[in-house]
Amino acid sequence: MFRVKVKASNKESFYVDSYDKYNYSLFEWILYCAIGVLVMAFIGWIFYRNVAISTICSLLGLLYPKIKRKKLIEKRRNVLRLQFKDLLYYLGAALTAGMSVEKAFFHVYGTLQNLYPDKRSDIVIETYIILKRLQMNENIESILKDFATRSGIEEIHHFADVFSVCKRSGGNLVEIISTTSRMIGERIEIKQEIETSLTSKKQEQRILSISSIAMVAFISAMSGDFIEPMFVTASGRVVMTVALVMLICGILLSNKIMNIKF
Repeated sequence: MFRVKVKASNKESFYVDSYDKYNYSLFEWILYCAIGVLVMAFIGWIFYRNVAISTICSLLGLLYPKIKRKKLIEKRRNVLRLQFKDLLYYLGAALTAGMSVEKAFFHVYGTLQNLYPDKRSDIVIETYIILKRLQMNENIESILKDFATRSGIEEIHHFADVFSVCKRSGGNLVEIISTTSRMIGERIEIKQEIETSLTSKKQEQRILSISSIAMVAFISAMSGDFIEPMFVTASGRVVMTVALVMLICGILLSNKIMNIKF
C-alpha cells in the first residue's frame, strides 16, 4: 500500500509498506474465508458423512486466508522482480545515453508508466518514490537500500550494493551499472525460465491432490451400503481419519517438494 507520511519538519516522506505484508480488502477476506469453509466442509462430508463433524472441519477453513496470504506475497514479489528487470534495462539505456542518475530515473519513470498503465503497479510506485525522495535531496544509495530491504528481493539487494560501492569508489558508474543491470536481468530471466518449467509439475501435483479426494467421493457414491460402515461405526471413522491424515501429509509434503527456492 502506497502511503505519504508527513514528518515533524513538514517534509513528506514517501514510502510503501514492506513486501512481507499483504493487507486484504474486505471482499478478499470474505472470499477466501468462504472458499476455505466450503472446501473443508465438503472434505469433512466426504470422509465422515456427518453434519457436526463437517461443521467442525469447516471452521478450519477460516485459516485459509492466512495460508493464502503467503502465496499472494510471493506472487507479488515475483511480479516485482520481473518489473525490476524492465527498470534495470531502461535505466542502463538512459545512463548509456549520457543522462545523470536523476534524469535517468525520471526517464525510466515515464517509460514504466507507459509500460504499466495500472497506477497500482508496484514498480511504477517505487520509481515515483525514488524521484520524490531525490527531489528532497535524499541520498540515492539510502533510497535504493530502503527499497531492497522492503522488497526482500535478492536481485534488488545486489543492485543496491553495487550502486553504493560504485558511488563510494568513484568508478565508471555508467559502465558498471549497465553491466550489472544486464547480469541481473539475465539472472531474473533464468529464474523465470525455471519457474515456467516447474509450472506443469505444480499443476500435476494439484491434480493428484484433488484426484485423491475425488476418488474417495466416487467410491463412496458408487458403493452404496457396502461402504456405509466406514461412516457410522467408530472403527470406520478411525480408518477414514487415518486416510485423511495421510492425504493431508501427502499434500503438505508434495507442496514442500515443489516449493523450490532459487
